[in-house]
Amino acid sequence: HILTGFPWENLAYSMHGMISFIQIIDISGVYGLTFIIVVVNCVLYDLMSIKVETRKRVLSEVFMAAVAIILIFTYGVYRLDQLEHVMEGKKSDKVTIVQGNIDQTVKWNNKYQNDTLEIYRKSSLTSAKSGNRLIVWPETAAPFFFQNIDDKHRFIINIAKEAKSYLLFGSPSYLNENGINYFSNSAYLISPAGDIAGRYDKMHLVPYGEYVPLRRVFFFLEKLVVGVGDFRPGKELTPLVLGGKKIGVLICYEGIFPEISRQYHKMGVTLLINITNDAWFGTSSAPYQHLTMTAFRAVENRLYIIRAANTGISAIIKPTGEIISQTGLFERTILDGTVTYLNQGTFYARYGDIFIYMCFITITVIGLISFKRRRVNDRRYFRSNTGS
Repeated sequence: HILTGFPWENLAYSMHGMISFIQIIDISGVYGLTFIIVVVNCVLYDLMSIKVETRKRVLSEVFMAAVAIILIFTYGVYRLDQLEHVMEGKKSDKVTIVQGNIDQTVKWNNKYQNDTLEIYRKSSLTSAKSGNRLIVWPETAAPFFFQNIDDKHRFIINIAKEAKSYLLFGSPSYLNENGINYFSNSAYLISPAGDIAGRYDKMHLVPYGEYVPLRRVFFFLEKLVVGVGDFRPGKELTPLVLGGKKIGVLICYEGIFPEISRQYHKMGVTLLINITNDAWFGTSSAPYQHLTMTAFRAVENRLYIIRAANTGISAIIKPTGEIISQTGLFERTILDGTVTYLNQGTFYARYGDIFIYMCFITITVIGLISFKRRRVNDRRYFRSNTGS
């Protein structure tokens, strides 16, 4: 949580491919699943180092761990079947994700901006023939200030009007206060009529990527992190309204924060959209990790997630956490699909990480009891050796 936080790759995320096993996080959250992973590994360690005097205890541990795993899988199978029935008959829309694959070295070059817009325009209008309801572009797909009413602004407005679709995209924005410009990483929603239906400013900025934390205290870091943006975080989460339906936008690594998606769910959001630019990661494992972590937000809140990434991996994720379609890395392509608007309550969405608080309380109680017992034993030992 320090410096906006960076909860990258919790142990639970290693289970992303086991769809039946991860359904439990709509109750426990990712920390509960991490707890189970650690417990099972501790039991396996005890089993490997079992001794005669500890056999009874270890066997009881194995039994309880096995029961826990069976219950988790049983719950997962039940929830998967239940969700399939819930999604039947719910309102669905066709959507298109445009993956522009714009090279980072030219993305912010003014000479290349018109070419960038033309790439997105052609892809968007090609997909519009399928009658899609929503077109999604990645984070800062418009590498200029869309809020300025100029030719580039009107160009994007006309794309939404030509496609007759809602258009969601990322663009930097600014606010001038007392002659000083304060910048934000923003997402805009344009209606089929060409109106600006809403805007969301990113709240959780990337430390040393979008801003320098504690700038006045660690002033010397300015010289070490040349090129870091100087953005101001948004003031509040702002659901955008698409044809009467609330959607929640997660910009970049906001998708790895469970509390943000959970707060959106409490606001009545029925669809999550993650727009990002993972070009900085190159061909490392990070783009894959970023995608699978975001998929867990779908399970926690039982919502579809649309993910648009500049260079990949773009995807459509079901409320079960299953990635039903995705693009490859560093390819210019479009991804068509269908999403369903859901408003399913979950224990986790309502109560959050209550499992963690229970763990803290349990540890505190055990610690106090142990401390008290130790003091009593110390007194007995002292009396028996002093005769007092």
